[in-house]
Amino acid sequence: MAKNDLTTRNLMLDSLKQYAKNRISFNLIREHDAKNEIPLDILKEMYDHDILGVHLLLIPEEYGGLGGQTTEIYRVCEQLARIDLGIATGVFATFLGSDPLNVGGTPEQKAKWFKKIAHENKLVAYGATEADAGSDLVSLRTRAEHVIKDGKVVGYKITGSKMWISNGGVADIYTVLALAPGGPSWFIVEKGTPGFTQDAHEDKHGIRLSNTAGLAFDEVYVPAENLIGLKEGQGFLQAQAVFGYTRLMVAAFGLGGGEEAVETALTYAQQRIQAGGPLAEKQGFMLKLITPHYVRFEAARAYIDWTMLPNRATKPPKMQSKPWADLAIRKNFL
Repeated sequence: MAKNDLTTRNLMLDSLKQYAKNRISFNLIREHDAKNEIPLDILKEMYDHDILGVHLLLIPEEYGGLGGQTTEIYRVCEQLARIDLGIATGVFATFLGSDPLNVGGTPEQKAKWFKKIAHENKLVAYGATEADAGSDLVSLRTRAEHVIKDGKVVGYKITGSKMWISNGGVADIYTVLALAPGGPSWFIVEKGTPGFTQDAHEDKHGIRLSNTAGLAFDEVYVPAENLIGLKEGQGFLQAQAVFGYTRLMVAAFGLGGGEEAVETALTYAQQRIQAGGPLAEKQGFMLKLITPHYVRFEAARAYIDWTMLPNRATKPPKMQSKPWADLAIRKNFL
């Protein structure tokens, strides 16, 4: 649901659009894509309070953030995807990396770490996926062993590895899932901690402006207060609490990226002269290749809207095979 009013939300989106127009050119995206590198300076600018402060959206107001909820984050993710999916992933990685803290952290942990992320513009990463397990968290192998002093657990030593971590090579703060003696648990690990290293950025087929790297932990010591929630064995519950929300944001990425792709094609169609006129004036081109996509984008937006309704029906309306049926579905939601 939405927390900020429509005017505030539109101001946020307009600021993001204007920033992208001024700073993120198509040539800049192509250059970084060819080099397979994250535009880290752009990402850090987007976190700057005086420019955008986009990361503040996920942080509760009491810790210096905007306290955005699902609707605001969904709309911002959609707009970020229209700029570039790699940049969108880099920003969303901070949202995702902060979620274990948001759903499971103690008030003291939230105050400490959210204020640090908000005021120091920290990039965050979510360290769950492993090489042999993929997203199958039950096959977790990274371990967190007790460090005991005077009969009391004062910390943990984390050993293991993570793979395909968004922001993995550039983040400042990492939330890491590891198997503690009491069960799977989330820990906060800071960049530069002895024994903690980041692998090189993966050479990916797409979304190349997002940093993706493996993480290695060789008896990395973290104090006991870095155990999120201060209780072992809550890791799976904390992860499951945000999986539905993250899938919604991936849908927003698909919607925003798809809309931008079709609008790029439409701009080209207005310039491309074929058979005596621009492609945009050809009914076959528009009705077969452009219009059906817009119809389905509206249907997709309706499904996202439906997903966020607090009292939605058990099942969404049935999608029919004909494109014009999608318009009827959209109409029923409005």
